Amino acid sequence: MMTGNTLRSEGLKAMEACKSLALELEQSKRQVAELEERVNKLQSDQSSKNMNLVDPTESSAAAQEIGINVEADELKTEFSNLKDEVNQLRAAVEDSERKYQEECIQNTLQIRSAYEIVEHTKYESIQRETEWTSRLSAAKADMEELKEKLMKNEAELQMISDENKGLNVQLEVMQSVDRESELQDELKKSESLLADLRASLSDKETELQSTTEENEMLKSEIKKREMESAKVNDEALALAEAARIAEREALMKLGYLSEEADKSSRKAARVIEELDAVQTTNSDMEAELRRLKVQSDQWRKAAEAAAAMLSTNNNGRYVERTGSLDYHTIGGKLRSPLSEDMDIDYSPKKKNGTMLKKIGSLLKKGHK
Repeated sequence: MMTGNTLRSEGLKAMEACKSLALELEQSKRQVAELEERVNKLQSDQSSKNMNLVDPTESSAAAQEIGINVEADELKTEFSNLKDEVNQLRAAVEDSERKYQEECIQNTLQIRSAYEIVEHTKYESIQRETEWTSRLSAAKADMEELKEKLMKNEAELQMISDENKGLNVQLEVMQSVDRESELQDELKKSESLLADLRASLSDKETELQSTTEENEMLKSEIKKREMESAKVNDEALALAEAARIAEREALMKLGYLSEEADKSSRKAARVIEELDAVQTTNSDMEAELRRLKVQSDQWRKAAEAAAAMLSTNNNGRYVERTGSLDYHTIGGKLRSPLSEDMDIDYSPKKKNGTMLKKIGSLLKKGHK
């Protein structure tokens, strides 16, 4: 594409060519005028010599006539040559004038076309500059919006990190079963927050990728515009540098956000492990409590049986109560051994000794 300086230089060259042609034309006209003066002078000399040929003396008439004829032939030859030269010069002058007119017209048209091209180029350049300015402004606005979103995400990550720290402190303080459901709820909230954060990070990565592609497109288009305008080139380079800096900052922040998300995930996994350990401990404690409860029930029933044996002499009631004790202690599957012993011997001393032995065996079974 022709620039304004190139068109101006071509216009100046065309003007100089027109001036040189005009000078050549003036010189040719002066040469023609000089030749015409010489021809007129020769014609006047020839006429004066022809008038001088009439002489009364006839003695020298022959010699003068010969000399005059020779001189007249020379003058005719010279005159013919001058005429030919004048005709050639006239033809050359006419040809030069015609070429001069044609070149002037052509140069005028070229200059006019060049000025039109310059004006059109200026108009296109202004339009493109306006378009690039609007695009650059939009890109800057997008970068600012992306920075604000990244700052918001950082704040959210900081809040989540603080919440996770609080949860860790609470997990260290809490050891009771009543807090287990609350911890699970908070863990679910943390997991949902982490999922939302990861989705947000994915969206930010997509936006960052699109912004990077737009920046690359802008860079390529700015490189195309470097040859057209130095001012637009400087602004485009500055914008590209700012975009690269913003892109690096966004990548650094994205890495920081990913690292924080990984830390939160590890903390959540540790919370889950601690909850599992607490649940396991609670299960063991519940089993131990059940075992102790069964053992205490056995002891209580054994004590009740011993007290009943010592407080009454009624064999029927005694057998009934001890049979009930054996039934509940062993699970209702066996017949009461005390009733068997009482079927064999009904003496009170033997009955008391046998009962004490049975209570001792029950206590041993409870310890086992």
